[in-house]
Amino acid sequence: MLNYVTGFIFSKDLKHVVLLEKLSPAWQKGLFNGVGGKIESGESSTQAMVRECEEETGVLITENNWTRYAHLTKPNYFELDVFFAISDLAFKARTVEKEKVFLVSVSDIPKNIIPNLQWLIPMALDHSLNFNEPVVFIEN
Repeated sequence: MLNYVTGFIFSKDLKHVVLLEKLSPAWQKGLFNGVGGKIESGESSTQAMVRECEEETGVLITENNWTRYAHLTKPNYFELDVFFAISDLAFKARTVEKEKVFLVSVSDIPKNIIPNLQWLIPMALDHSLNFNEPVVFIEN
């Protein structure tokens, strides 16, 4: 089973979000996605989110500032925890590795995104939802 995290850093005014232009895996090449990657052995998903964010954007957002709001799974294939953080550190995010980092307007999300971002980004911003427990999505 593959275990991953992805996350979105929103500016405090909720008008901007940090996205990466993906180079790999091949099916994501050229598409925008959140910050994230694989959960390493012995690491919690929140610890992985903190690590991946700092590695990919140069921004350190501590564990208590990430909200795990969705869990996507395809049994026997993958598990994905989805996070968001609200911080003006979004304005300090920069390209650190090969994948380029962009600060984009929430009202003008690029068309070439990973398809589930069409609903994951608005879901994170929906104040009517309670994220005490993440919303679980199971793909058959």
